[in-house]
Amino acid sequence: MATGISTLGRALQQIELIQMQQGRLNDLNTQLATGKKTQSLSGLGTDMLTSNRARADIRTIQTYQTNISQANTRIEQMLNSVDEFKEQAKNFADVLAGFMAEGNHQKGEVVYYDDPLTPEIENTPIGMTSAEPGNGLQTVTDMADSLFEFMGNLLNSRQGERYIFAGAETQNPPFNDNGVLGASVSTLLTSWKSETITTDQLISDFQDRTATAGNPDALTDTVVGYSSAVASGSAKDVFVRVDDGQELEYTALANETGFRDVMVALSVFRNENLPPIVDAYTSSTFPAPPDANGAPGETNDEMQENFFAMVGSLSTMVTNAIDSIDSTRNRLETTRVQMEETRQKHANDKALFDNIIGDVEDADINEVAVRINALQLNLEASLTITGRVQQLSLVNFI
Repeated sequence: MATGISTLGRALQQIELIQMQQGRLNDLNTQLATGKKTQSLSGLGTDMLTSNRARADIRTIQTYQTNISQANTRIEQMLNSVDEFKEQAKNFADVLAGFMAEGNHQKGEVVYYDDPLTPEIENTPIGMTSAEPGNGLQTVTDMADSLFEFMGNLLNSRQGERYIFAGAETQNPPFNDNGVLGASVSTLLTSWKSETITTDQLISDFQDRTATAGNPDALTDTVVGYSSAVASGSAKDVFVRVDDGQELEYTALANETGFRDVMVALSVFRNENLPPIVDAYTSSTFPAPPDANGAPGETNDEMQENFFAMVGSLSTMVTNAIDSIDSTRNRLETTRVQMEETRQKHANDKALFDNIIGDVEDADINEVAVRINALQLNLEASLTITGRVQQLSLVNFI
C-alpha cells in the first residue's frame, strides 16, 4: 500500500512539473512570437515604473514633434508666399528702372507757347496734344494693375482655414481691397497735379503710415486695406511650443513694411489719375486750362522732373521694401532652423527612451530560442520518466 501511495505521489509531482514546463514553454513561445518579455506591463515587475516613465516621456516628445511639424508646414507656406511676393516685387522694380531710363512716355505732339508780350520767340514746351500714356508708362500701369490683386492674394494666403499672415487672428483675412486705398491715392494725385500739395508732400503721404505723426493725409494701414486687428496692432504673435519651457515665435504680418510699401506703390501706378505726365491739350488751347492735368510745373521739363521725382521715390521705396521682405524671410528661416534643431534633439531623446523601453520589455530572441530548446529537452525527459512511473506495478516490482 505504501509503495502505491509513493508511486502515485511521484506521478502527481511529475505531472505538476510537466504542466509547469509546458506553461513556461508557452510563455517562451509567446516571447519568441512577439519579441516581448510579457504581454502586460504588470508582468515587468519592478521594471514597470521605468517603462511607464519612458513611455510618458515619449508621449510628451511626440506632442512637441507634432507641434513642430504643424508649425514647419505653416512656415514653409509662409516662405513660399514671401518668396513669390519678393520675386514679383523685384520684377516690378526692374520694370520701373527701365521705365525711368527710357525717353518719351506720353503720346501726341509737343505743345509750344510763345509769350506775345515778349519780342523773343520762346517756343516753350508746355504740354502734349494727347493724354494717352506712351508704351513705357502703359506697361508699368498694366503690370501694377495685374500684380495688385495677385499680391493681395499672397498676403491672404491660407494653410487650411488659417490665414498665415494675420498673426493669431487666423480666421479673418489680413488684407482687403475695399477701394479706400485707390480712392485716397486718386485724391492725393489730384491734389498734387493741382499743386495743392508739393511733390515732397505727396511722397511723404505715400511713405507715412500713421496720421498721428502730424500728416493727416498719411496712408494708414486702415486706408491701405488691412484688417482692424492687423492695422491696430492688436493681432497677437504666433508661437509654437517646441519643448518644456521653450516657445518659438514665427509671426509675419501682412502689414510689415516691405509688404505695405509694395502694395502702396502698385496702387499708385495702377491709379487712373496718374497719367498724363505733362498737361494735355486735346481740344483746348493754352493759356486755357489743359484738358488733363499733368504733374506740377509750368513747362514740360518741370512737369517731367516732378513726375520722375515721384516715380524715383516710389522706385526706391519698392527696392527698400524688397530688402525688408528679405529680413522677414530671414526671421522665419531662423525660426525654422531652431525648430529643426529641437526636432532632431527630440528624435535623439525618443531613440534613447525607445532603447530604455526595449531593454526593459524586449526579449532576447537568441536567448529565448536556446531556453526553448533546453526546455523542450527537459520536457521530453519528464514525459519519459512520467510514462515509466505510470507503468510500475507490484507485479513488475517483484
